[in-house]
Amino acid sequence: MTQPSPFFIRPTPPPADGSQREQRTLFFEQDESRLDIVQYWHTIRKHLRLIVTIFIAVTVLTTLRVYIITPMYTAAATLLLKPGTPTMLGDRGPQQDQEQSDSDFYENFDKTQYEILRSRSLAASVIRNEGLDHDPLFVGDGKPPQPGLIARARHWLATRVKRTGVAGTAGRGAIAPTLAKQSLGVSPGLIDSYLGGLQINPVSDTSLVKIAFTTPDPNLSARLANAHAHAYIRQGIDLHSQANEEAERFLKQKLVELKEQLTKSEIALNDYRREKGIIPGLMSLDGKETVVLDRVSELSKDLTTAQVERIGLEAQVQQINNHHYDALPAVMGNLAISGMQTELGSVDAEYASLSKQFKPDYPPLVQLQAKRQEIQGRINDGIRKVLESTQGAYEQAQTKEAKLQIEMDKERAQALGLNDAAVEYAILQREVDTNRELYNSVLQRMKDVGLAAEAQSSNILIVDEAEAPRGPSSPNRFQDIMRAAMVSLAGAVALAFLLEYLNNTLKTPDDVERVLRVPNLAVIPAFSRAGDKSYAPLRVREAESQLKLSYGRELVVAHGPYSLIGEAYRTLRTALMLSRAGSPPKTILFTSATNSEGKTVTAANTAVLFAHTGAKVILIDADLRRPRCHKIFAIDNHFGLTEALTGTRDLSELVRPTGIDGLSLLSSGSYPPNPTELLGSDKMRQTLIELCNMYELVIVDSPPLMPVSDGLLLSTMVDGVVLVVNSEQTAKQQVKAARARLEYARAKIFGVVLNKVNIQSPDYRYYQHYYYNHYSRYDPESAAKADAAEKEEELI
Repeated sequence: MTQPSPFFIRPTPPPADGSQREQRTLFFEQDESRLDIVQYWHTIRKHLRLIVTIFIAVTVLTTLRVYIITPMYTAAATLLLKPGTPTMLGDRGPQQDQEQSDSDFYENFDKTQYEILRSRSLAASVIRNEGLDHDPLFVGDGKPPQPGLIARARHWLATRVKRTGVAGTAGRGAIAPTLAKQSLGVSPGLIDSYLGGLQINPVSDTSLVKIAFTTPDPNLSARLANAHAHAYIRQGIDLHSQANEEAERFLKQKLVELKEQLTKSEIALNDYRREKGIIPGLMSLDGKETVVLDRVSELSKDLTTAQVERIGLEAQVQQINNHHYDALPAVMGNLAISGMQTELGSVDAEYASLSKQFKPDYPPLVQLQAKRQEIQGRINDGIRKVLESTQGAYEQAQTKEAKLQIEMDKERAQALGLNDAAVEYAILQREVDTNRELYNSVLQRMKDVGLAAEAQSSNILIVDEAEAPRGPSSPNRFQDIMRAAMVSLAGAVALAFLLEYLNNTLKTPDDVERVLRVPNLAVIPAFSRAGDKSYAPLRVREAESQLKLSYGRELVVAHGPYSLIGEAYRTLRTALMLSRAGSPPKTILFTSATNSEGKTVTAANTAVLFAHTGAKVILIDADLRRPRCHKIFAIDNHFGLTEALTGTRDLSELVRPTGIDGLSLLSSGSYPPNPTELLGSDKMRQTLIELCNMYELVIVDSPPLMPVSDGLLLSTMVDGVVLVVNSEQTAKQQVKAARARLEYARAKIFGVVLNKVNIQSPDYRYYQHYYYNHYSRYDPESAAKADAAEKEEELI
């Protein structure tokens, strides 16, 4: 009786309700959404060597620096800046008060003073006054003291920004230092060094500013800070005195001009008075005291009253003309007419009541009709008298208005004649008053400026003199070292995460399942990095050494059945056996996203491992463009799959033995002009069916998915597809695109093989421990050592 092949493993069938599939999907979603602190720690552990190197290097360099550089001492003097100019007489004009109450004025004043404190002219003045160009404490061995790095950088940047706008030609640049030394009397380099040690620090929310100076000598720092403050105050006084002198000269010239103007205006006013016969006091500037203007004002009031009265009566006359008598106020307010209308209303009511019962010739109705006519006649007489009265009043109002208008015109003509003279008189009088006010104001201002020029006062006060510091301001060794340590550690960790973020490949099985949402079937170490490590007993390793010589390094048999690579492919074999419910797959396609991902080697080694189970396996090289399977097994490629698909040879003639029991190879054969059409034909499908009948497992090596569509066509003809991914170079986007193509073709994806993995990487610490430690127990000679090591670890 034939024994069943060990290749055949009946896996546990999946639940009928599909709960297993739902559970896997749920696992992916939870793994995607949760905050993986362990993953962060793993990233740090992975780049721990880089982090420690950066941390130690920066800390050591900083420590060397803070102990080598010369200590610097900083002394500071505090000034109080009061906006405005100093006042001697306590007289401050409203304009000055308004300016000093404006926040913009304060802000502009402070900024101006800060720039003056940093000016090169003030620095040159201090250098000249203190003789710093010959002071050995400042110059030392011929070189000015060097300020701190930050101070030098800030001053250099400010200098470059200022000089950019005034940069000239090469000729101007060559003579600029000479001109600067002639104008300031100090070398520009010395001024730059001085400003490099100077710091102007405003105290926030106050009018205080600190003048700090940094040098290698504490006494020199205090001396220069105080000298700079005093020079700044003297410069302000000198500038103020110069401004006062210039203002005084200008005011003297202006005073002579104003005096001449005042004299001319007074003479013109006096001549006009004499010409027009105007007596001062009788005709004022606004004309309120003249009799004519009073008369015009009274007539204007009377005319307005008459016009209002006439307009009201005119409206009543208009109602009369329109026969609206009842709407006249005189009619409505007449009590006699109102009584007669009331009486007429009662008669009409009585008449209407009787007329419903009797005919018009009924005697009482005749009497009522006669009475009604008599009352209506009296009402008409009353209304006529009111109309006549209203017409008469309207005519009188018209006559009154006309007379007042005539009188008003006469008075107005007389007033206009006098007003012309008053206007000219007012103009001349105003000119005299204006010239007199200007003259007096300039005269008073000239006296104030003269007094201010004689007084040496300043609005800048020294609050605190600078004192020699007791200790250096820089470097703060402990603080600098700790800051460098923290910054370097944070920067190194950030760099580690940045490198991890920029790593666009699939490194671990977790990455595969998280990004692609497909199972990871196996992790294949890189052959060059796995070496010849084996967990086989010593008696087996000697036999392996003979086997390794007969195969190439790309086949797993060349590394021995107990090698790391061999165990990785066994894991892949087991995963493929369990990849389908009911029975293992009969046809498996190996492909990849791009070239050089190791799909051919993976397909070949998988076929070898399946053949080791005793199954009949055939490997088909379906890469008709760049075939390699024949090279791995050292078989010629004169004929193969191309000839089978074109029908030039029989399939049984094309299958070649590989030298491995149970494994055959169908190489690619000659290069066809139309590989895509051949691989997608019905002949290819029939070939696969025929081989499935002849072998227990058919493994197909296809071209990559992204460059060509050959693999996509083949994926529809097999039981499932294994996607091989190079963990060192294939980008996630390419693998995702390849998976999307397979899903679009409705191909069954068994999973992903993570190939060419660096097991020495920190990502695979577990794998190293698993292979190197646990599997060494198969060696009886080292099992005792491994057990002792584990016990020691547990005790620790």
